[in-house]
Amino acid sequence: MSMKKAIPCKILISGMTIMTLLLAGCGTSPPAKFYTLTPVVAQRPPEKVVETDKYTPIVIGPVEIPEYLDRLEIVIRAEQNQLILSEFNLWGGALKTDINRVLLENISALLAGDGIPIITWKASVIDVHKVPVLISRFDGSLNDNIVLKATWAVLEKEGKAFEFFRESNIIIPVKGTSYSSLVAAMSEALGELSKEIAAGIKSVVKKK
Repeated sequence: MSMKKAIPCKILISGMTIMTLLLAGCGTSPPAKFYTLTPVVAQRPPEKVVETDKYTPIVIGPVEIPEYLDRLEIVIRAEQNQLILSEFNLWGGALKTDINRVLLENISALLAGDGIPIITWKASVIDVHKVPVLISRFDGSLNDNIVLKATWAVLEKEGKAFEFFRESNIIIPVKGTSYSSLVAAMSEALGELSKEIAAGIKSVVKKK
């Protein structure tokens, strides 16, 4: 009788041990971290009063990004043809929307003193200049560089012809081995792109 009782006891102990190990294994996963891009151009009021209705509004967008970036996970480049998706370092929202927001805020600040109205992209907006941005690459490696390649243009109000067209190639060093450093470098790269776009917009509206 004692042997018959001992067998279930061993099974019970074994089962509890396995459950303990499983729970311990689940507890070792690091918590997910969420990131967002930030404007790098200071938002400050113009030094003098400017006429905001002097120029046609400029719409920033739409912004398009490659399919490999259009995901929740932050993507880094291990080698020239190898990408790594981080399981625990994630975007706090849609990357494409975040890029559009940062470009809008940066460019608005850069052109605030010129009285050039900058508004966000909406499909229903008409009779404005539009600045579509097509990003073909926006990634990098920890403690290396962020590479941002984009094609953008300033379209006439009818949207059928370019008034300004440019391809931008921007490289920003990542100052550290953390994902925070990576995202900071990405924000800085968008700041440089914003400066190029703002200069292009200015050249178009000022000549009219």
